[in-house]
Amino acid sequence: MKKRSVLYTWVIEFALLLFLMAAMCVTLTLSARKKLLDEYTEITGQQQEKIETALNNSLSQIKTDAINLACNNVIRSFSLLSSPSKADNYTFYTIQSMLTTPGSTRDEVSETYLYFRNLQKALTSETVYEKEVLAAALFGTGEEAVKKLDSLRTTSSLFRVISDSSGGKTQIFAVTSIPTQGSSPTALIIQVLNPQVLGEIVAGQATMDGTMTLLMDKDGQLLCESGDAALAGQLVQMAADETLESRVELGGRSYYLFQKQLDEEHWTLITLVPVSTITRKSDWVWRQSMVFLMGFLTVGIIVTVWMVKLNYQPLRELTRGLPRKAEDGAGQNEYQQIDGAFQAYRRDLERMQIFQENQRASLQKELLQNLLEHDIDVSAFSGDIAFWIKIDSWGEWFVLLLLKDDGLDFTEPVTEQVTVLPVLPHGVPTLCLFAEDEVTLRQSLGVMEAYLKENGVAYIAGNVRCGWKQMHPAFLSLCERSELAQEQPEYTGVSTASLAQRVTAAQGTEIARLTFSGNAEEAIRALRHTMQTNFSGPPDMFLLRMLLTDVLVAMYNAVPAGEQGTEVRQAIVATSRALQKAMTHAEAQEQMDTLIGAVAVKYARPAEGDQPELLSRILQCVQEHFCEHDFNVSRAADLLGLSVAYLSKYFKQQTGVNLLNYLNSLRIDYAKKLMDEEQITVAEAADRAGYESANTFIRLFKKYAGDTPGNYNKH
Repeated sequence: MKKRSVLYTWVIEFALLLFLMAAMCVTLTLSARKKLLDEYTEITGQQQEKIETALNNSLSQIKTDAINLACNNVIRSFSLLSSPSKADNYTFYTIQSMLTTPGSTRDEVSETYLYFRNLQKALTSETVYEKEVLAAALFGTGEEAVKKLDSLRTTSSLFRVISDSSGGKTQIFAVTSIPTQGSSPTALIIQVLNPQVLGEIVAGQATMDGTMTLLMDKDGQLLCESGDAALAGQLVQMAADETLESRVELGGRSYYLFQKQLDEEHWTLITLVPVSTITRKSDWVWRQSMVFLMGFLTVGIIVTVWMVKLNYQPLRELTRGLPRKAEDGAGQNEYQQIDGAFQAYRRDLERMQIFQENQRASLQKELLQNLLEHDIDVSAFSGDIAFWIKIDSWGEWFVLLLLKDDGLDFTEPVTEQVTVLPVLPHGVPTLCLFAEDEVTLRQSLGVMEAYLKENGVAYIAGNVRCGWKQMHPAFLSLCERSELAQEQPEYTGVSTASLAQRVTAAQGTEIARLTFSGNAEEAIRALRHTMQTNFSGPPDMFLLRMLLTDVLVAMYNAVPAGEQGTEVRQAIVATSRALQKAMTHAEAQEQMDTLIGAVAVKYARPAEGDQPELLSRILQCVQEHFCEHDFNVSRAADLLGLSVAYLSKYFKQQTGVNLLNYLNSLRIDYAKKLMDEEQITVAEAADRAGYESANTFIRLFKKYAGDTPGNYNKH
């Protein structure tokens, strides 16, 4: 009886399904055009979203390049000078060299101007512009051009994109302020955007056949277009007359018009879709729907006959394949067996969900640990991955705590509004707190600190920060504070954020004098003394870079005249660039020590008659053999008949420089000379300079020259 009722039920349900499918085909035939219009609307919206994303990505990169340039210590310091002169530390040569970096020569930017308020002048990588000349170059001649430039100079917005129509053409400028004093900027970075490249970006994302896309600014000026330029002109005129509607007539053809406002720049993105394209496709749907309906009915009849013929076979096959337990009763019918199987599947699903939650928690900790250990582009974590891991629910406000013990349950003292994740980056127990807003995070931080103190757990708390890009620097800064607290107890309790005095001109001049007199040891000692007198505690890396940059500028200005001057200046500039990438105090000090030692050796060679005989033999031995692959300090000691310990100690006492550093500096200088004069490859330069491994050569070249040999060879 049950078998028969199941069979009748299937037949009736399948008949109803056939009826519903027939009704669906009829409805599809009647509503095909409307649905096709909706589909085109959605596709057009997606296309405009892609164009907006591509434009935003391009503008974000331009903005990043400009802000990186604006945050450069040399430019910010120079813009603060009240009356710059040729005797100042920061020169046009140094600033202009920064404008030639790859970040400022993107295809979207046709020219970059750096305007200083204290000079009333602007710089490019090649020349200098007076204020009036700059206004004429940007906006054309006349008083109106000067007024437009003055309007830019008095706006304190950090970054903005403006468009200007002067002289019959529309120009787009990306303006970045350097507001280091007062409410108005002390300097401006003006990047002239290339409308042709922006048009290529728009055209590259406009993938629908027959469509035309235009980009206009808030004043109705056409910035770029993809499609017929004549139709674009007509559309701009209609926009000026405020006659734009959802359907327009252009060039004897009808178009559907879709607009999208780009909020960030107040631009308007307009896409035109030909009506004829939609009509043609909707007619095809009308014809094919009838064929589909007849085919479906035929297949449905065949399947129904086949189901009736098989009768109870599908249900029997289903129950036969179900998993059974030994204790299952033999009298259970098929439905009871299916229900038992579903119950087992539910239990398996629950176990799988628990496993997924554990896996998600593990991935969250692994991702967070990688963010702390490495400088990762967090924008790559988006879409389905970010949704599954639930990292978007953490919030962008965070604070880090370095712990001495990781055995506590940290979920007890916090609320649901705060996410707490204990991780072990580089084996250091670290507690990470995340929240959606700063107030909630600070309240939870206070509760957590009280909880740690109550349980006797020693810790070091970082500052409350916002933005995932700050995680890696925040962790490095916290580790550095932890090391200083252990190695230098006298710094305990001193705020690392306190302001430090800048190095005086006399101190920088004294360090340069000792270096160029060949006394590296005294110069390094003077540098240490300068750091101790200018900072009452361990300085922030930003302040330390500022002080060391001042020392480098003093050395740059004090380079003696002669054949070695150009090479020494290049080494100083390379060290300045490498210094901006240093993440710890030790790394920055090592770079300065290496530079001072290498420069001092070049000027520390006295006359042959005044030089100690043993030192002359050592220098001659190194000069003769430094290009050999197997030559090192040990081999030099064998050739000179000395012990390695005595040779290293004697050379350091006489020159103030480590012998290995001196040997590497000779090899790197020789490799640079080969690449300059003979245009050889990096691998060949490494081999001829005495390095067996190209990887070792690249690592040491970056350390001593401040850049990779590949980039140096290109320049």
